[in-house]
Amino acid sequence: MYINENEKKLISQEIEKLEKSSSVELVAVIAKKSSFYKYEGLLVTVAFTTIISFISLFFTNNINLFFQLQILVFALVFSLFYKFDDLCLNFISKKYKHKKASQKAKKEFENLGIKNTQTRQGIMFYVSIEEKYVEIITDEQIRKKIDNQYWQEIINEFVKDVKANEFSKGYLKAITTCSDTLIKKFPIQKNDINELSNEVIEL
Repeated sequence: MYINENEKKLISQEIEKLEKSSSVELVAVIAKKSSFYKYEGLLVTVAFTTIISFISLFFTNNINLFFQLQILVFALVFSLFYKFDDLCLNFISKKYKHKKASQKAKKEFENLGIKNTQTRQGIMFYVSIEEKYVEIITDEQIRKKIDNQYWQEIINEFVKDVKANEFSKGYLKAITTCSDTLIKKFPIQKNDINELSNEVIEL
């Protein structure tokens, strides 16, 4: 559990408050991480083994010992990454991790049906903890009236809270920040239907 029940309740209440005055459908999603990084962990293991092997060439001429050392290093590093699977994230570039997180976010936007609302006014606030990543994805009607720069400014502040492990604070601030704009540009309609859950979704 990344957010406790009381924090979930506060976020859900803030979403409900927004949706009582706006026709948008806002969904809060949080994931521990966006990929298992097994293949990447293997590549990092090979890289470590290569580096150690290269260094060992300066200290031994024994071929058998050299190959035994390679096997030992590979086994130890691979076992370490396998047991502590988040460890290899420290050796993967920020750009690559964010790319994987963004792919996951877009996939969940579709999986959760956010792009299938009648009004096409769905919004998803996606947080991936291990990647320290935040993305706000909006459906076509939202994009027509609010540009990406507006959301990027909210994301920049949100990320600060994610890095500080204050996830609920990030969600609440982000929702509060955009509420007035969403209510103004997408006011509630008489025939409005709540199509998506207001509960925080943990992946």
